[in-house]
Amino acid sequence: MAAFDWWILTLLIYGAGTLAALDALWQGRTAQGTIAWTLSLLVMPVIALPLYLFFGTRRLRGYRRARQHGDNRLSFIADEAQAALGQHCVSSNAVTRPFSNLFRLPALSGNDCRLLTCGNDVYDAMFSDIASARHYLCVQFYILRDDNTGQRLADLLCDKAREGVAVYLLYDEIGSRGIRRSFLQQLDASGVRVSRFNPLQLRNRAQLNFRNHRKLLICDGAIGYVGGYNLGDEYLGTPGQPWRDTQVRIEGPAALAFQLAFTEDWHWATGYVPQLGWQAGAARGPCQVMAIATGPADDTESASLYFSHLIHQAQTRCWLASPYFVPDHNLLSALQLAGLRGLDVRILLPERSDNWLVQQAMRSYIKPLRQCGVRFFTYSNGFLHQKVILIDDEWTSVGSANLDNRSLRINFEIGALIQDKSFARQTEIMLEQDFRQSQPTELSERFFPVLLAKAARLLAPVL
Repeated sequence: MAAFDWWILTLLIYGAGTLAALDALWQGRTAQGTIAWTLSLLVMPVIALPLYLFFGTRRLRGYRRARQHGDNRLSFIADEAQAALGQHCVSSNAVTRPFSNLFRLPALSGNDCRLLTCGNDVYDAMFSDIASARHYLCVQFYILRDDNTGQRLADLLCDKAREGVAVYLLYDEIGSRGIRRSFLQQLDASGVRVSRFNPLQLRNRAQLNFRNHRKLLICDGAIGYVGGYNLGDEYLGTPGQPWRDTQVRIEGPAALAFQLAFTEDWHWATGYVPQLGWQAGAARGPCQVMAIATGPADDTESASLYFSHLIHQAQTRCWLASPYFVPDHNLLSALQLAGLRGLDVRILLPERSDNWLVQQAMRSYIKPLRQCGVRFFTYSNGFLHQKVILIDDEWTSVGSANLDNRSLRINFEIGALIQDKSFARQTEIMLEQDFRQSQPTELSERFFPVLLAKAARLLAPVL
């Protein structure tokens, strides 16, 4: 009887592995990742099956259904936002044309954009705008700490909620692990509406691999903050380890486009639509801004397409800064072609990384890109965490997305594509200072470091 039971269990496991392999084959996006999952599920399902359930699937079907249906509430709000922004919509050009189809809203004129590169300056500006909010606040971070910085935010949000301002706080449960229940109870008791992005429910248990990596603040639908800064003391840096990051403050009609992305996330997490205003404010500046919201619920590889197209459109220059550089085939080819076209292509990487395996994989991409004329620099004045791209003398991209598989395919990310020569000049000055605090990246030619980098690269689809 025991032997019979083992045969039944074996058949069930291998049957489930076969079904999962068919699922991996059906929805696989890259040949390398699809082959790896399919073979693993067929040959060793006992090990591969639980890993695939948590890390293998590349579609967040529930979020997509919520976006498409949601009792038509989200569609109605999207139409309302587009109507309100009509007078600020900018005609598409060679750069933005595909993005208008990918991200549903065109570039919007009339925005004032300000670069913020110091943690104290970022938080001072954000907290000042929070304190000035009169109607509602949308606050969303991948990492939310209950340390001194997090408590400053909590106190402000509680004060605003008690004043009658509608406050919505969304955080990622994986990025914000360790947050104390008392911290959240304090917010809830003051009237702040708080939610995790992927609540610990059975329907989401196999979707914890999908993380909401967005960093976003919306004040009254008129001011938005986008970039790499989360909420915690470590983002202030220390005297011996400065934190190098970039955030952009956007004031103007484009704030509503970012608000739409928050609304979709909140609806997925809670099941209801937040009560927000959808009237576009007056023009505040010369910048044209497009909200770039990517994630695993998109029908296409939106993040990979976005970065690849930006690089292909470059005519003279492409400068990139990213703490994690594990590009997919599309990005790798785009960068190689940009270098071969004779463009000034520079990639700024951190000297030290908080992910040792990613650091090793990053090194394997340097040599083939250098052979095409791409230059690499290692930032040595602290921890580099910014995600910035400068294209020619007019286009700047600032956001939360790294250039790795997780940001390109698994995480929900948010960024701003800004068209303005003056803002691009500010970005150029900022990056030139970073390059002055960097050295040309050095690679070891010894056998074992090279072998380690090549082996780590094999794991790129799951890093």
